[in-house]
Amino acid sequence: MAGVVQNLVYRVSVSAIVGAIVAGGLIYLNNDRVVRSYRAEQAVQTEQQDMTNKALMEANENLASAISAMKTEQASLLSDLNEAIAALETKIDAIPSAKVADYSEITAAIEASTADLAEKIEGMVPAAQEQN
Repeated sequence: MAGVVQNLVYRVSVSAIVGAIVAGGLIYLNNDRVVRSYRAEQAVQTEQQDMTNKALMEANENLASAISAMKTEQASLLSDLNEAIAALETKIDAIPSAKVADYSEITAAIEASTADLAEKIEGMVPAAQEQN
């Protein structure tokens, strides 16, 4: 009986050792597969990040050139506006200032209208007094 138990213990021990070796091998193979998959994913992600960075750099260059073009256009518009203001200042300075003599006709017409109106009012006052 002791031989049977000893044989059984021997077989269980050998089975446990073989099982541990097989399990260790499977774990090693799985780890190797996981590491290779991780490295492949990391390479793809790095490539995508490089492409994104290149696209962003190109977009920044395009934006910088557009801003430069806008600055040039604004400088041109400001220059044109400055020239237009200078031309207006020259025209304004060329206009002669008005003198009192320039208004003599208007003043005479106002005085004539005032005198005529005064005569009419004076003619209306006696008529109103006679009616009362």
